Formats: sequence, C-alpha cells, structure tokens
Amino acid sequence: MNVIELIKSDHRKVESLFSEMEKAKDSEEMQILFDQIYTELTLHAKVEELTLYPSMRNYDETHDMVEEAEEEHIEARELLEEIKSMSPSDPEFKAKIEELREAVQHHVEEEESEILPSVSDSMDEQEMKELAKEFQEAKSKLEKEISAAS
Repeated sequence: MNVIELIKSDHRKVESLFSEMEKAKDSEEMQILFDQIYTELTLHAKVEELTLYPSMRNYDETHDMVEEAEEEHIEARELLEEIKSMSPSDPEFKAKIEELREAVQHHVEEEESEILPSVSDSMDEQEMKELAKEFQEAKSKLEKEISAAS
C-alpha cells in the first residue's frame, strides 16, 4: 500500500462512523461513536502532520497546499474538543456533530481531489511506499499514546 491508499482508507472509516452516528438510537451509542470519531480524526490529523505534510513541503506542486490543510485540521480539532465537553443529550450535540461532519467532508473532498493527486504527481511510487511505512509507524505509536490518554 502507498500513503494515498492508507489516507483514503482512513477517510472511508471516518465516513462510516459518521453514518453510524446518524443512525444511533440513544445517548450511549452516540457517545461510543463520538469517542471513535474523536480518536480516528485526532490520530489521522496528527499522523498526516508528522508524515505527509512535511514531505509535501519538499515539492513546489504541493508546498502551498499544506497551510490550508493544516488550518482545516485546527478547525476540526477545535470542534472535536467542543463536542468532547458536551453530553450526547445536550441539545447542541447533534448540530455540532453535523458541523464536524461537514468540515471533515470538505477536507476529505479537497484532499482527495486536489492534494492527493498532486502528491501522486510529485512523488514516485517508492517515495509513496516509504511514506506509507512512516505513516503506519507513526499511527501505531500515536494510537498507543491516544488510547492511554483516553
């Protein structure tokens, strides 16, 4: 697998969690799903910031895309923290989840239609495989840290 395939796989996982959230029947189920979304998004963003984005800065074609992507990560992190402080029974909870879902959806669409094709054009297959290895290693390490912190 190359780094693009790994990133898209993470995107599909989070989209699936948001779909499950829409169907959640009670506060307990919503809390469990939010906790999973929180972990997945936090992990994914940190790993991209540690592996993909620094690599993108090395190429003229992708250098300028990093700043906007990082700003979108900050926006998502702020929403995640805001939602984390709420209870699923809070009247604002569902609206904030929807706001988060839309922000993430926008970021994913941009990443998959603009950023990742540019990465693919800039890096050769070997570089993308090496980056995938870094991505997976960073993810494994951070997963343990995030799980311990939860």
